[in-house]
Amino acid sequence: MVKVGVLIGSLSVNSYSRKIAEYFTSLPSNLQFVELKYSMLPFYNPDFEHQNTPIEWNAFRKAVDSVDALLIVTQEYNYSLPGGLKNALDILSVPSPNQHLVGKPVLVITDSAGEKGGIIANAHLHQVLRYLGMKVMNCTIAISNVQSVFKNGDNHDPKLAKRLRDDIKSFEQFINESSLSHQSCVDMTYKFSYQPGELALLNDDGEKIATIELRNLKNKIIAIEEVQVNEKYRGQGLANEIMTLLMWLVEGADSKLKANCPFAKSYLETRPQFNNIVEP
Repeated sequence: MVKVGVLIGSLSVNSYSRKIAEYFTSLPSNLQFVELKYSMLPFYNPDFEHQNTPIEWNAFRKAVDSVDALLIVTQEYNYSLPGGLKNALDILSVPSPNQHLVGKPVLVITDSAGEKGGIIANAHLHQVLRYLGMKVMNCTIAISNVQSVFKNGDNHDPKLAKRLRDDIKSFEQFINESSLSHQSCVDMTYKFSYQPGELALLNDDGEKIATIELRNLKNKIIAIEEVQVNEKYRGQGLANEIMTLLMWLVEGADSKLKANCPFAKSYLETRPQFNNIVEP
């Protein structure tokens, strides 16, 4: 059974976000939901990444590694997402040594007492998750007037009830379609860096050991100009590894690729699972 981790934006045990999460996860599906609690996490500080790393960080990262997808249900705080939730995502965003979020499917639900349903927080959260390389389900679920709709924890809006029943089915399908073969998974033995025009794998000293030269085209299309591996590291499959990492990042950002170099073309020709993000 597919296992989905649930992150609830409010730390209050009586929050409407929690009521929504409990309602949504009780709907019929083949998904197994487990809450991932993060209230105990110390604030992220990179100084503790390689020395005196908090045990809470390691436990939380392992818990996220154990699930196949994420469901995030949150209210809007000050026109954005709550600080505790952002801290949890910051902790998960750091390779130590493996990526914890890259390529993982995620669905976002926001709520508010007003008419907009936390739509600004929804958009901010989508932006953060796509930047982190997650595969964000492209739908906007923003529940307005939440105090009336989920009074006493029950859903009093028949139209919303039908919408959420459809959404959980779509989420299950989205997760299944996002699953790639084992050979296509990202095994992040190395750290990576990304800046406009270049994606790079780094060794422990920060040296670039494999790079992809990129060029932005129109309509969110990214051209792959050249894939290179440092001579000392050739023969270890790093060209394939950095290409697979690029696939996850591009797919998570809802962009597309165009291969202009021979290696990238051959890589994509043998991996039809990426056809949906490749421009001919």
